[in-house]
Amino acid sequence: MVRLETLRGYLLEEVLAWLLRSSGYRLLTEQDDSARPPWKVLEKRKHGLVVRGRGAWHQADTLGEFQYVPPFSLPIRLFAEAKFTRIKVGLPTVRNGHGVVHDLNENVVTTLSNGSGPHRPRTRYHYSYAIFSTSGFTQDAQEFALAHQISLIDLSLPDFRPLRDLVRVAAKSVYDAMKPMPRVSGPLCTRSAIIYDGTC
Repeated sequence: MVRLETLRGYLLEEVLAWLLRSSGYRLLTEQDDSARPPWKVLEKRKHGLVVRGRGAWHQADTLGEFQYVPPFSLPIRLFAEAKFTRIKVGLPTVRNGHGVVHDLNENVVTTLSNGSGPHRPRTRYHYSYAIFSTSGFTQDAQEFALAHQISLIDLSLPDFRPLRDLVRVAAKSVYDAMKPMPRVSGPLCTRSAIIYDGTC
């Protein structure tokens, strides 16, 4: 069975997904990407949605696309990373976010073709990165994020206490409800299977 701490993280991701939707973002899934390789940039894998960068594929806790494109600009996509931990998020997490967003924004495939048909420009996006933490951030993480335009949202502030308590209580309720259930085995590997069985 999954650990309580992991379950809190999953539920915080769901809260962030709701927050993005209510803030004007459309949540992205593999079905949103109709392109074929090598131009495909979204893919569903065993542990969730991944996005293709220039050098690697990157897993997204939550990925949203802003519904309105600023004039004379690229469509905006936001990576949101959820951290429900006891200790402050440090420099390695923020540095990883910077590496991910830089790799995504450097993905420079520029044209699509239907075989012998005409080439047309491939849609490009401007990716941003936001890290939400229930325990705050270290000073060096904050300084690095400010220098490299990574958004840090400190959910340890008093205003976010109802949100933290909601996730904590909901996770504990689900965790307690799962204890008496029999373990599941087999090839099913959905998010609910990961939460329930922890073996996928």
